[in-house]
Amino acid sequence: MPGRLLELTLEDPYQNLAFEESLLRAAKVPTLRVWENQKSVVLGRAQLAGFETDLVYCAEHSIPVVRRVTAGGAVYNGPGNFNWTFVVPSKDTPVWLAGASGAKGVFESFAQVVVGALASCGIESSFEPPNSIAGPSGKISGMAAYISRGATLCHGTLLASADLAEVDMLTKPSGQVLRRRYTRSRHVRVANCGVKASELALRLSEAAPGFELGGRTEEEAELCASLVGRYRSEEWNLGDPFELDYL
Repeated sequence: MPGRLLELTLEDPYQNLAFEESLLRAAKVPTLRVWENQKSVVLGRAQLAGFETDLVYCAEHSIPVVRRVTAGGAVYNGPGNFNWTFVVPSKDTPVWLAGASGAKGVFESFAQVVVGALASCGIESSFEPPNSIAGPSGKISGMAAYISRGATLCHGTLLASADLAEVDMLTKPSGQVLRRRYTRSRHVRVANCGVKASELALRLSEAAPGFELGGRTEEEAELCASLVGRYRSEEWNLGDPFELDYL
């Protein structure tokens, strides 16, 4: 079954993150989404917001802090950055993903697709375990994944022309030690890669063949609408993730 290429950005970070979950829940065909997001800090699902970004600065500058459904560390979204997402139903695992076992195999397999696409754009990069892609000057993409019985979602950021000083400031975790169950962000050197979103979408669809330009389904739109309330809630975004029924 042919896959679908979505170049779809919604109105705000809450809708964009809710739509990511709707893609996973309603997965029917392999989907590649290339999208941008308004300026925001996006947390991993098992993080405590106050220890992973400067909440005072975010509040003063009207920067949303939003929790995603996947694990991992905090990332910057906004001007100069865009995102890529692969969602693959278990029944339609492509050849290039066959044999990938667990999160380690998923990250490596999808990273190689992204690295290959960047190479086609003339950009040097490499996979850095467990879940990063780096260029010669630093990390350009962080990845996160969700593996369910029905589908696998793997998504990542890509720094193209962002304000790196602000990226660094917004994603610098506190030095306070927390219990191990909370995921902590790693503070590493980041860099821009200069790629254009439209060019990467084309190169990704070539590196992982079989994706045809399409639109979102009615089921996905309805799921997104039903989920977005959670993504707008302070409890979900700023609360203790282990006090949430969802996790």
